Amino acid sequence: MEPTKVKPKLWNRNYVIILFMTFFCYFAEYINITAIPLFTVSIGGDESTVGIFLTVVSITALFFRPYLGYVMDKKSRKRILVLGTVCMSIAALSFSLVNLIPLIMTLAIFQGIAVSSITTAGPTVVTDVTARGRLAEGISLYSNALNLSIAFGPMVALGVINRFGYVITFRTSFAISLLAIILAIMLNYEQKQAFPHGSSASRSEGFNIKTIFDRTAIKPALYQFFMAFCAALIWSFIPLYGMSRGIENIGMFFPVYAGATIVVSLFTGKLVQRFGVGKVFIPGLIMQLFAFISLAYAQSLPLILLGGFLYGLGSASGFAIISFIGMDLAPAHRRGAANATLFAAMDVGVASGSVLMGIITAQFGFTVTFFVAAVMIGLDIIVFLLTQSTRPAKVLHDSSV
Repeated sequence: MEPTKVKPKLWNRNYVIILFMTFFCYFAEYINITAIPLFTVSIGGDESTVGIFLTVVSITALFFRPYLGYVMDKKSRKRILVLGTVCMSIAALSFSLVNLIPLIMTLAIFQGIAVSSITTAGPTVVTDVTARGRLAEGISLYSNALNLSIAFGPMVALGVINRFGYVITFRTSFAISLLAIILAIMLNYEQKQAFPHGSSASRSEGFNIKTIFDRTAIKPALYQFFMAFCAALIWSFIPLYGMSRGIENIGMFFPVYAGATIVVSLFTGKLVQRFGVGKVFIPGLIMQLFAFISLAYAQSLPLILLGGFLYGLGSASGFAIISFIGMDLAPAHRRGAANATLFAAMDVGVASGSVLMGIITAQFGFTVTFFVAAVMIGLDIIVFLLTQSTRPAKVLHDSSV
């Protein structure tokens, strides 16, 4: 009688800690990201000002990300996580103390460092502490920490703003970010244990273009750019969009959107395992395209919620698959650089998307802006079809996933 094959263990102490740390850090971030656009408009800014804030965050994240990825591969993931959570707390507390747009733009630098640190280190740690046979499942569940924060962060932000004002809102974000700091410190993770024998030579290389970026992640980074360009519109302009069209309860958009992302995240890994990357990624992009078309025409809450639901389904599967591809192709000792490459593309996408979307919205309104987003998603579909190999990612097709 053959022994029963034991499925690799997914849940462990470090995995649980990184899940909750990510949730609290993103929770604080999305409170800030939701409140800042409304706050800047309340003190004299407009949509283009909001775009500039998001651009400062993204450019800062892009500037620091290569070095952070290098430090992660050379020294410590945990050190970068602590840096990110501390910068998030500094930004949140400081936002509650200022009311001048130039100061808000300056504080966006701390937000950018936090975003860069968490998005680079978080997925890398998850990949390191997850058994390879369950990597697709581990990354999918990890993405739900982000999805839940998207569900609750904007909703909490809008509720606290309406009831208590902006100062209490930002201090709520500060309190949540303190929990993230505690969890980051608790993480018991030694980087050297994550790498296979023989990687030490690569880890001894100096800081240069070859070590800070990973060429295996270039293609998925390209797909990430187009999605991030459009995601900037969803993540920060929806409250202003609802205000411009007189839609009450616009905060409902976020739990509907996040609920869709949570549902699809539970099945993305298994769907790709069964049907392959392209047959899941392309339908996800198509759903995003129709979501933006729905939002372009929406004049009532039900159509807006439909757009949020479609975008949630499409973006969750899309971003997860991009991460799967990048992590599968990268050598274990280059995961930090691979993540830095993927999220550098996201930084560029969000930065350019924020500026252009803000300018287009200020000049032509949200209908034109959402159509531009739909066109960008269409371009992403074309780029994927032209560049992606038909070979399925080996991690996703591991029989034990």
